[in-house]
Amino acid sequence: MMWIGPATDGDVEDAVVPVSELPLTDELAVMFARASNMLLTEETVSNALLLITEAAVLAVEDAVGAGVSLMESDGRRSSEASTASVVAAADALQYDLGEGPCLTAWASGKPVDSEDIRTDPRWMRWGQAAADLGVRSCVSVPLLSGDLAFGAIKVYWEAPGTASPRLIHLLEAFASQASIFLVNALAKERVSALSDQLKSSLAQREQVATAKGITMATLGLGEHEAVLHLIARSNKEKRRLHEVAREVIDNLPGSTD
Repeated sequence: MMWIGPATDGDVEDAVVPVSELPLTDELAVMFARASNMLLTEETVSNALLLITEAAVLAVEDAVGAGVSLMESDGRRSSEASTASVVAAADALQYDLGEGPCLTAWASGKPVDSEDIRTDPRWMRWGQAAADLGVRSCVSVPLLSGDLAFGAIKVYWEAPGTASPRLIHLLEAFASQASIFLVNALAKERVSALSDQLKSSLAQREQVATAKGITMATLGLGEHEAVLHLIARSNKEKRRLHEVAREVIDNLPGSTD
């Protein structure tokens, strides 16, 4: 039986309900409400990934753990999260061996279900190795943005077993919702990174301008000659121009850190 708790303003563990006793549409609504409650305030991809894995493992019965991976266009993972060390180890094997349900779900854009990974002919090397870790069955569903798969959610179980169509449908719908959160988190993180780079660039330009003024005053040089002097020093000392500028400013009598 699958369980999930409704979103509340207090403890998210309060008042769990057996969602498998609800109609599927209501089950999804409860699941999404909880996911939204946890994720809407998250701005970093790493935090969003962790919360998604926690919500996913709570949504299924007797899972050993769940994981989420984001993938580059060439199949390399760019980031990941998992709820258990066995999940992280099984995932690492997929990328080391270049095969496994997560990679198949990402490449095909479709859900992947394996009743017994030890005997599954699709990934014989990974299946044997992962089974030795204590994993025997799994479901992996792609994270999609339009027609583009950019990652996958996977859930592992310790025993062989067939996932019901209802469970796969539930995980597909959950992945769809998770994709929205992750795309937003990725966008925010990239904007933040660009903003930080811009701030750093502006600060460096200000340092060079200040150092130029100091050089003009102390050496009696014109503006152009002062810039050439700083550039020549940068080349000679094999340091970045803004580093030389920072040193000129720091060495000015009366300057403080």
